[in-house]
Amino acid sequence: MRQIKICLFIVISFIASGLNGQTRTNLATFAVSEDLLITKLQDSVYIFTHSFPWASNGMFVLLPDGKGLLINTPCENSGTESLLGWIGKNFGNLNLTAIVTGFHQDNLGGNEVLLSRKIPVYGSDLTAELVKNKGNEFKNLLLNSVSSPRYKRFYEAYRKLNLIPPDRLFPINEGLKLSFGDELVEVYFPGESHTKDNTVVYFHKRKILFGGCMIKGLEFDNPGFTVYANMTEWPRSVQRVMKRFGDSIVVVPGHGSLGGMELLPHMITILNKWNNEKAKTIE
Repeated sequence: MRQIKICLFIVISFIASGLNGQTRTNLATFAVSEDLLITKLQDSVYIFTHSFPWASNGMFVLLPDGKGLLINTPCENSGTESLLGWIGKNFGNLNLTAIVTGFHQDNLGGNEVLLSRKIPVYGSDLTAELVKNKGNEFKNLLLNSVSSPRYKRFYEAYRKLNLIPPDRLFPINEGLKLSFGDELVEVYFPGESHTKDNTVVYFHKRKILFGGCMIKGLEFDNPGFTVYANMTEWPRSVQRVMKRFGDSIVVVPGHGSLGGMELLPHMITILNKWNNEKAKTIE
């Protein structure tokens, strides 16, 4: 892992049907720090993966006229500083905008850094409400999850972390559309899922769907953290995303390897299995 610190250039093979018409595509991945990897998906589109300590994905998209868009943030401040440093080094002083898709740390843990730099952060009104009403409760759960001595540095970082709501709010049921030249970006809420407020983001021109924590990679066989989940509605919400953005070519999950539309029915299978097994324990 220490080799990561010297920012090696490596190539990772992802299983991703639909990427450039291939089922397996080699994507260039740069290690920015011990915890932060950045993968070039296509021209002007990058996936950042922050492992703190569990790997979570976000996006950075370079836009025309000196603009850039972040979808979610790294999990805490130091990762966010590293990401912004990488962006500045490679693309100069961009006019950045951010969209966050939920109230957990792997959606908006870097908001404190973004807002301190006057970077506008879009998020739903429900996300802001949940940060206010459930943020401390969630932070305590997060600290409990990294209380083992082997996670000491993660515990210390999360202990100091302030969960900050977005400052540009939109009604969650109405969603949001932002235009950057000919780039239309749509934020959509299909219903409750991993949390009450998880949204997805769709790039219409590029046909890229950012599924966030609602969707996981094919390597997963369980829904993961479900304390704030609506397990009954979650598969229905995924179905609504499939119906609305069925022409997606690339799907970026919140956790795990990116792929194509096959990630969504896979997620529904995981959820249905979980629900069926839970039903059997109640009988």
